[in-house]
Parts: sequence; structure tokens; C-alpha cells
Amino acid sequence: MRMLEFYAYHSPLRNIHPIEKIVFALIPLILNILFQNIYTSLFIFFIMVVITIIFGKIPVRIYWKLLLIPVAFLLSSILVILLSFTESPLEGAIFQSIIGPVVISIMKESIEKALTLFSVSLSSISCLYFLILTTTIQDVLFGLQCLKVPQVLLDLIALIYRFIFLFLDSSRTIFLAQKARLGHGSFIKTIKSIGLIISALFVKVFHEMKDLNNAVNARSLNGYMAVIARTIRFSRSRWIFIMLISILIIAFNFTVGRAG
Repeated sequence: MRMLEFYAYHSPLRNIHPIEKIVFALIPLILNILFQNIYTSLFIFFIMVVITIIFGKIPVRIYWKLLLIPVAFLLSSILVILLSFTESPLEGAIFQSIIGPVVISIMKESIEKALTLFSVSLSSISCLYFLILTTTIQDVLFGLQCLKVPQVLLDLIALIYRFIFLFLDSSRTIFLAQKARLGHGSFIKTIKSIGLIISALFVKVFHEMKDLNNAVNARSLNGYMAVIARTIRFSRSRWIFIMLISILIIAFNFTVGRAG
């Protein structure tokens, strides 16, 4: 989280209007989900990765390191779709293995579904990474406010974001304190220490939330008021670029994507 926030604050694209970046991330994301095409998804993934790394000045090593986290979850999900567990062999299976009473099979349709899921999910992640790595949370909230998102939802997003960092900082502090007192010297001690961390975190977050609510009420504010407005102008050239990228993706889907 700290790394994402660091690159968002130091991104060369930070001073671009957040609505432009939100729209640029959402249009390929929506097209990717609508088309459900492997080649189109990989094309969108390539575009978003190149733009994020080159224009966002994100180191390639850092980007791939961030990408490995969701890919690990994707691979575990794909295995469920890829493998079929039956009591008898299936006709037309590409691969079959009998382990006791269970027959593990891989069908051609399962491979296609797994590849489609993987490519669409990976492409969607690249769209969100573009937004996360180039836009701070304040700018995201400002953009959502410009799009007339209800204030209560903006406050909720800001509070969740704040308490994520509170969780991380508090858990790290408690963990280091426990480690200094040999609280993780054995497996049993580690389990007990983790339980203490969880209980202490919930108590701390509850008190922090209560104090924040009292502070807001004491100032007679209508909501958390987490949005900081910035004076950023729209750019006609950037909107044209967004339209051209969208048209390029659609054209690619109905030519190369369908042909593949």
C-alpha cells in the first residue's frame, strides 16, 4: 500500500485531471468485460502496461512484482475451472488421470474458459493498476465527486482507505514489539501472538473511529468531508487520445480478435 501511494504521489501523470484517468481506465475495462476475447484482452493488457510504465514512470521490476500478487490468486482460481473431477472417464478429454475412485480430466472447453478468464482478469487488473499507480486517493475522490457520486459514499471510501493504513501501521508496531519480547519464538507462541494482534487491532480501530466521529460532530460537519478539490483543467488532446485508444480496441476486437 505504501509503495502504491508513493508512486501515485510521484507520478508524472498526477496533474492530469482525475476524470480523464478514470475514464481512460474504465473504458478499456468495460470493453474487456463485454468482449470476453483472449486476443482483445491481451491487446488491452499490452496498451495499459506500456502506458503505465512509460508515461507513469513505473519501474518494470516494481510493476511485475505488483502483478505477481493477483496472478497467484488467478492461477489458483483457474485450476478449479481447468480440472474436472468425476467418477468415470469423460469422452473427448485431452488429459485424464485416475487417482483412486476419482478421475481427473482436462477438457478443451475447460482450457478455453480458463484462458479467457485469465486474460480478461489480467487485463482488468492492468486497467486498475494504471489508475492506482497514477492517481492519489484524494484525486480519485475528487474525480468521483465531479461525477456526482454521493458524498456519503466518498466519505466511506476515504475512511476505509484511512483505516487500512491504520491497520497496517498498528499491526507492524505490535508485531515488532512482540518479536522483541520473543513472542514468536515457537509455533504456539506465534498463534497466540497473532490472536493478540487481531484483538488489539479491533479495539484500537474502534477507539480511533469513535474519536474521529466525535471530532467531526464537534465541528458540526455534514460528513467526513474528505475530498480536496484541485484546480486542474481538461485537455482536448487527452480526450482525443482516449477516444482513439477506445476505437483502436474496438477495431482490434472485430478484426484480429474475431479472426483469432
